[in-house]
Amino acid sequence: MRLFYKIASYLLLIGVIHTALTPVFYPGFTLEALWFAGTGLALVFLALLNITAERLMASWVLDLCLVANLAGTIFGILIVMLLPEIQAYLSLGIFLAVTAGAFGVRRLASTGNDQTTSQESEE
Repeated sequence: MRLFYKIASYLLLIGVIHTALTPVFYPGFTLEALWFAGTGLALVFLALLNITAERLMASWVLDLCLVANLAGTIFGILIVMLLPEIQAYLSLGIFLAVTAGAFGVRRLASTGNDQTTSQESEE
């Protein structure tokens, strides 16, 4: 599960950086600035949802997380189509990784094999 935390942490970091860079790319209080900052905040919230879902291991939270990750992945694909630059590809890669991780965590939860989680929480 440490890998899943690491991937979600990268998503969280990208969201924080994205939001923090809003004044650099959009000086002034404009609608475009709010949309840019809002996208960064959405990345932050998605990362926090992933971390929460992995810690709780409740099936309904994991399902919700999986749906949110799939929506984020679709969003990432659309961004790459419109903005084929390195930051878009990097974000899409992280979306894909966190979605794959959510599938893995969901599978672990459905088999009832939470030994890895309980061992890591003791550390």
